[in-house]
Amino acid sequence: MNHTLLGLIYFIAFSHSLMLAVALWRKSPKQGSGRWLAILALVVSYKLFEGGALYSGLYTSLAHSMDLLPGEILVIGPLLYIYSLVVVGKRPDKKVLLSLHFIPALAIWLYNSPAVFRGTDAKIAMWQGVAASSGGGSLPLYLVILLLGMKVHLSVYLYLSWREIQVFEHVSANLRSDNSQQVLANIRNLVSAFFVLEMIWVGLFVGQQYFGLDSLTKVGEIWLLLVAALMLGIGYMGLQKPDLIFTKEEYTLAQSRTDNSQQNANNIKYFHSALPEEAAELLAKELEHNLQLKQLYLDEKLSLTDLAKATGIKAHTLSQVINLTMKTSFYKLINTYRIQHAIELIDNPALNWTLERIAYESGFSNRVTFSKAFKEVMQCTPSAYKKEKLRVS
Repeated sequence: MNHTLLGLIYFIAFSHSLMLAVALWRKSPKQGSGRWLAILALVVSYKLFEGGALYSGLYTSLAHSMDLLPGEILVIGPLLYIYSLVVVGKRPDKKVLLSLHFIPALAIWLYNSPAVFRGTDAKIAMWQGVAASSGGGSLPLYLVILLLGMKVHLSVYLYLSWREIQVFEHVSANLRSDNSQQVLANIRNLVSAFFVLEMIWVGLFVGQQYFGLDSLTKVGEIWLLLVAALMLGIGYMGLQKPDLIFTKEEYTLAQSRTDNSQQNANNIKYFHSALPEEAAELLAKELEHNLQLKQLYLDEKLSLTDLAKATGIKAHTLSQVINLTMKTSFYKLINTYRIQHAIELIDNPALNWTLERIAYESGFSNRVTFSKAFKEVMQCTPSAYKKEKLRVS
């Protein structure tokens, strides 16, 4: 690929990554999960900046700002893992425990500090060598071990992040009535894709070092773009809910699930024995009465714990009633009421509201979530329902 064009692509990706980092930081609360993704996006933006400077030839003018973050791969894994811990409510209270995750990155940075602080001319010479290199050839054994060790380090953190997110993806339908489950599912898929991409790199690297293959060389110029696309995808998903944090009470409820082999978000292991059937049915009727009378479902941030406080029913008991007696999940129950409310608004001839407004007035945070929930309940989209209602009228 033409290096000038490639440099331009890198700079465009750099600008988007930087804007994402700023957006995540500004939209996230002070202790919000999105701020960890903002730092991650900032790290990615710096590496994209380096790529743009290298392939455009501007490194000769920007040499003083190059090579300031060696071993960035050792930062990416911990940042993503800490984000997942914050999301699920497991963030350690002591900052020193968080800082331990960055010791390998700090060690590599200190080891490379002479190169970080070298003179401008020396940096230019180094980057000229990188630009002239084809990327092929065998590396010393110690360097091979170091690079593979970095990939193993990242892969371990990717797995740990995937595991934390997967657990809460499965139980979030019983804890939240918003789009948390979909956001977590998308992030989990992107983390999985990131892991696969790293395994492909390891395979190509080993093939190049010991079997004479040059596949890694051929894709080396765009590899950072592929990695950046996945990490920025995770950041973009996080931007959909930059305040996504499960409370300690929700974490306790999530951990009380049945064993993971059942893989069913409706199967929750409750702290106490099952309620008598008559008592459960009475609580179900009381819950329905409260939902209808107080219209609690109109709160777009309504959670199981919020509903427990509003109804005076303990959260684990409430979850048991919804799952076992009402035969549904918290997410589906609340969205059913929201859809019923939306239908009333659509059917009202005195109102001529847009579907976006109807979605917000019915307790949905956005049109996409509204359309998905509407189709699940009514087997058609809200726009199709509205058109048919107008046609019949």
